[in-house]
Amino acid sequence: MKRPFRRALAILMSALMITGVLTSASPATAQSNASEESSFKVAILPDTQKYARYKNEIFLAQTTWLKEHAEEENIKFTSQLGDLVDRVDEDYEWKNADAAMKVLDQAKLPYGFLAGNHDVLKPSQYDNERDLSKEPFLQYFSTNRMKSIPGFGGSSENGFNSYYIFEGAGKKYIAMFLDWRASEESLKWAQRVIDKHPTYPVMLFTHQLLNISGDKKEAIMTDHGQYLWDTLIKKNDQIFLTVNGHHHGYAHKVMQNDYGQDVVMMVVDYQSAFHGGNGLMRTLELDMAKNRIHAESFSPWVKGMSEEERTVFDEEKLVDDFNDFTISMDFEERFSGFQPASEIQKEIPNVSGTQAHWRFESSAASEHQAVAGNGAKVVRDLSNQGNDLYRKDEGSARPNDMVWTKGNAQNPKSRSGIRFIGDKTQDKGSYLQTSDNAPINKNTFENGYTVEAIIKLSPDFQSEKHSWMGILGRLGTGKDAGKLNGDQDAPLATMSVSSLREIQWAAFPVNYNSEHTNWSWELDDNWHHIAIVNDRVTTIMYIDGVEVLRNPDIRAYGLASVDKAWIVGASQYENKLDGVFNGWISEIRLVDRALEKKDFLK
Repeated sequence: MKRPFRRALAILMSALMITGVLTSASPATAQSNASEESSFKVAILPDTQKYARYKNEIFLAQTTWLKEHAEEENIKFTSQLGDLVDRVDEDYEWKNADAAMKVLDQAKLPYGFLAGNHDVLKPSQYDNERDLSKEPFLQYFSTNRMKSIPGFGGSSENGFNSYYIFEGAGKKYIAMFLDWRASEESLKWAQRVIDKHPTYPVMLFTHQLLNISGDKKEAIMTDHGQYLWDTLIKKNDQIFLTVNGHHHGYAHKVMQNDYGQDVVMMVVDYQSAFHGGNGLMRTLELDMAKNRIHAESFSPWVKGMSEEERTVFDEEKLVDDFNDFTISMDFEERFSGFQPASEIQKEIPNVSGTQAHWRFESSAASEHQAVAGNGAKVVRDLSNQGNDLYRKDEGSARPNDMVWTKGNAQNPKSRSGIRFIGDKTQDKGSYLQTSDNAPINKNTFENGYTVEAIIKLSPDFQSEKHSWMGILGRLGTGKDAGKLNGDQDAPLATMSVSSLREIQWAAFPVNYNSEHTNWSWELDDNWHHIAIVNDRVTTIMYIDGVEVLRNPDIRAYGLASVDKAWIVGASQYENKLDGVFNGWISEIRLVDRALEKKDFLK
């Protein structure tokens, strides 16, 4: 279609709108359509450096097309992959890139960007080693600019990393942007962002991750990409998509993370093609109804040319298998590990004061499947306060030392859970713990508390192997908290199993210099509910709703803390691993007040 005809058509359409022959959708209709949509697109702008240097009209054509077509194409977010400019010290290139991206600002479209190796003064430096006052990237693409973009969620302290939240097909997503050389500090920031939003799927955009094989047919991992994979991506089931530029060409692959789930990964960079890419960009359509991700690659610059203007090198669309392809993904199943099904969500009791709530179940895992590897997030905090649990392996621990088990729907006494396989005579252990910066680590529960656990002891319990194995505990010792009496090397709080299969709760209160203890009777091999309830006066243990005989008679309140992690499935002594649990744990909850029995977990 030639430009004069396009302009005439636009004038005709405007006239029809004015006269009422055509009407736009009402806000109510638009809102209804948004809630009913089953697919959406994300736009990708790979390395734009050659346009900023040689011909910014091409860059402007890309962002103008997005401004004009985002609504009809249902593009919910746009990602620029770094190398905004070709020469970091050429101010006119920065002004060109700024002008092109301002088109998105003026259209109030959600988008994100990051620094590539061409965008920083010393590419060999990690983002925490740079002189921030001298970096041109931060002058033109600052955090102030980020804050004006719809959906902006936050940035790292140095301003080189950021994240945004957007919605597509009724679901919220995180678009995370990592610097070309994100430091360990920045990856910890990224982990905190993910922990803060435990149910949001994450798309990760960076400049270098995958490269392309010599024959141009396969995506291969780079050294830096392997670092990102090992440190962040494979440990976080929420990350399901990565896209990077930098390496000339295009390829994609699918890898399995620590949860056995697919991570779709692609590299795309057209800068070595005709005219530095000739305006080629990509859209990814995530289709929930068809369970697929469909990639299309095209050039808005060429789309705007008349047939007479085009040369043999001007391709409007790339149709080869590396630029127009489909990857299957059952989104409901893929996200099930961190987005419980709606019927499960409805079952979560809404108890005020809940500080952490962990259910040990995974719809994505098969019976006896090993729990995700060391350092991976395993169980999300249902209270949505960021107290998720991560796997921790010590010594010669093996993957199958901690496995998923499924409940039997036909047996009301059966429960799903995690099977911990502990043996203190062996130099190893696998357990779970909160992150070092989890909010619950600081909580001292001075207004009272209720600690609950639903557990089952293994029938092969042997005192020499399993005595004082832990169900739940708080790291740190009495000595660390300045407690002067009692066993100063004992943990600050622990729910453990004695050599006689008794449950013991031992904790250092805030207002007392020694630990206090509660004891149950000997438990059998069935599932049992354990509750410890402190109302600032008494501390009572209940087994299956029945008060035990041996409760302390001191007026104690609170739980001493030295701001260290909580652990599940193990105990510690002298700040060293002592006994890993041997049995099943189904559910644990911590509440910052005394609950009545009617409010206990069922």
